[in-house]
Amino acid sequence: ERFKSGQPKHIYFVFYEGLTANYFSRYSSGDELNKWLQIVETALSSFRAWVKHSTWNWENKLLLLEAESHFSRGEMEEAEEKYNKAIESAHRHRFIHEEG
Repeated sequence: ERFKSGQPKHIYFVFYEGLTANYFSRYSSGDELNKWLQIVETALSSFRAWVKHSTWNWENKLLLLEAESHFSRGEMEEAEEKYNKAIESAHRHRFIHEEG
């Protein structure tokens, strides 16, 4: 096992894996698309659980994953709303380097 579940390294791995899967899902179809979408759903599910334990640390990342998921599905209004909420959350929780 590369990382123990719930440790910061594992959480960041899941975050970046989710972002990457969202990107590749935009250019995939069939079984390949399903593979990427499963990774996205796993990342979203994990972050929804982690946010319950620490909104401060993980909320903006969950919102960004949700925004990317909406964007990948062509849901631009929903994506814009989640992007804005991710920025607001990063600002509110003083993750200035993650506001952009």
